[in-house]
Amino acid sequence: MRKMVFGILVVALSVLFAVSGWAAETVKIRMAGQSPMEHQATKHQFEFKEAIEKQSGGRFEIKVYPANQLGDYTQVYEEIMRGTLEMALINIPSQFDQRLELTYVPYLVENYDQVKTFFAPDGFIVKTLGSIHEKLGVKLLGFNIEGLGGFATTVPVENAADPKAKKNVLLRVPPMDVFKLHADDLGYTTISVPYAELYTALQTGVAQGWSGGPPVLTYLSFRDVIKDYYQYNSHLESECWLINKKLWDSFSPEDQKMFMDVIAELQAKSTEIAQKDDTEYLEKMREAGIAVNTFSNEELAALADYTRETTWPRLRDRLTPEIMDELAKQYQ
Repeated sequence: MRKMVFGILVVALSVLFAVSGWAAETVKIRMAGQSPMEHQATKHQFEFKEAIEKQSGGRFEIKVYPANQLGDYTQVYEEIMRGTLEMALINIPSQFDQRLELTYVPYLVENYDQVKTFFAPDGFIVKTLGSIHEKLGVKLLGFNIEGLGGFATTVPVENAADPKAKKNVLLRVPPMDVFKLHADDLGYTTISVPYAELYTALQTGVAQGWSGGPPVLTYLSFRDVIKDYYQYNSHLESECWLINKKLWDSFSPEDQKMFMDVIAELQAKSTEIAQKDDTEYLEKMREAGIAVNTFSNEELAALADYTRETTWPRLRDRLTPEIMDELAKQYQ
């Protein structure tokens, strides 16, 4: 009788453990990051870690490696593809599929209302990028929004608001068509300089400006060498939350929802912080003696319309006609 009772008790406890998750093994996740410890992106990684570990009752154990400790974003992305690294919050390289440059298309958005709309989980941009990532063995979970980019220069730009006017500035652009073609179409002469050498290039005159960086990055990294800043809102600076697809597929639907809910909350938070930081760091630049140039809503709309009419068609071969045609429909 005692053996029978003991047996029933063992079975009952086993079922209880299985149902409650107590018997599940701890899932250990290494998450790479590219930003320094004090950066808001890194802070969000630690917030993610804390939320997931707490909500899962310790079933997930997440170790954050910021500041490129596990390699730069190109190396990290490949590791996630291979499954030799579990997660990351990084910029997206395009060497595995050039269509991933969609996230860098100029005037993909022109204000924060559009950020909130077009970067929603059910939007065209997220669905398209998500599908491309999945074919590479990577699951896109969401975005960390950092700010709307502008151009920073060491000399004033003539006719900055006129997209058709020839500009008097030699502008550094990243080695991607989405940046170069846009600057060319706005009348800038362009040069490609590695980002690690950009400060020295601006200091020595090898380049007279650079494109893409939001106010916070421009202020923190280049305020000592630039004289003017132009808030074009031309590019959205962001990183992506990524996880190995095979690992993701091994999660229960409940755990997948938990991950997605936490990241959705952090994406919304990052958008609000980015909008606040844009305003705050424009003012910091003014206080540092930098001439800050902003544009009216009408001027920004004209710049965006010109770019979509002029530059976007030149990206069709690289990003495919299907993607660019569908993207154009979002603004009709």
